[in-house]
Amino acid sequence: MISFSDLDTAVAEGIISRDQALQLRDLAGRTTGAQAQGIDFSQDTRDEPFRLLRGFRDIFIAIGIVIFAVGLSAMAQAYLGDVEFLAGMFGGQLADRINLLVTTGVLVCAGIGLAEWITRLQRLPLASLVLSVAIAFWSGFFLTAIAVNIAPERFTNVLTGPDAALWTGLGGAVLGLLLYYVRYRLPFALMPLAGVVVALVYMVAKEVFAATWSDEFARTVIGILGVCVFITAMAYDWKDRLRVQRFSECAFWLHLMAAPMIIHSLLELDGEDGTDPVLVLSVMGAMGLVALLIDRRALLVSGLVYMGAAVSRIVSSTEFLADQQFAVTAFILGALLLVLGLAWTPIRRAVVGIMPPGVKGVLPPIASG
Repeated sequence: MISFSDLDTAVAEGIISRDQALQLRDLAGRTTGAQAQGIDFSQDTRDEPFRLLRGFRDIFIAIGIVIFAVGLSAMAQAYLGDVEFLAGMFGGQLADRINLLVTTGVLVCAGIGLAEWITRLQRLPLASLVLSVAIAFWSGFFLTAIAVNIAPERFTNVLTGPDAALWTGLGGAVLGLLLYYVRYRLPFALMPLAGVVVALVYMVAKEVFAATWSDEFARTVIGILGVCVFITAMAYDWKDRLRVQRFSECAFWLHLMAAPMIIHSLLELDGEDGTDPVLVLSVMGAMGLVALLIDRRALLVSGLVYMGAAVSRIVSSTEFLADQQFAVTAFILGALLLVLGLAWTPIRRAVVGIMPPGVKGVLPPIASG
């Protein structure tokens, strides 16, 4: 029999529409009698799509991949030698450099083999996410090994000037994740891919600007990159406004990546301005409005740390609440999340209702339930 989770997957892959899935769910409820009246924990197709688990087997295999990847990488490192030996190898004999190339190539082949088995055949999302990160690391090592053979003189001072190894490592990670996404089209692969691309662009900015640029412009650059990731996420959202295809899930992971970058560029947690209650509440209020308009709760999750710091500061300045600072802060944050989570649809309906017709036409529709 086809389960409700199968219908959710069919909607995500564009096999059937969201309305067709709802009609089938309603039909199943009317034809199976009283047994269908129990609690249903399958994903509501009207909600923000998020699929990362297929049961405890997925978790079990994901743990196994982590341990296996760490062990395999450690074996490769032990075979090649410690960091000092690698530094000498970069400028060493051709045989040593080929040895480095073959060893890192074995790591990449191991990642490809596991991806074909776990991602394509087993279709385990959490295990595939963990594996994609391992492939990113191994691809970075492999491209570095290739660069070493092409231009070994650039890597002879890797201990004192690691920029060459870092550049090639990030480039290899981008290439590995891009090929992984093109091959399997898994939405969550976009988040680590965007993260590595951001790191690479950040390195480019560091190379272009003065040596002291990071003290003045680092947060600004991070904010600009976060806005770029957010715009990319919105492009996926506009492709799938009704959220019945995988584009919507692609947007979810990019929003999860963009939000902390944008908030970090506006607020500084360890600075005087970063915990100013008025500033924090203003920024989070603006983010909350955007989250309601585009129907993305992920934008709010990244600001919980800053929100907690601001609420804690307000509570500590209140004489009769100062002794219970942690408890009151947790209570307020928890209550806020519960209200937003349980009353998200009516709140969003009220916010979208005051928007001009032109804006409403490009926003995701409001859920009926």
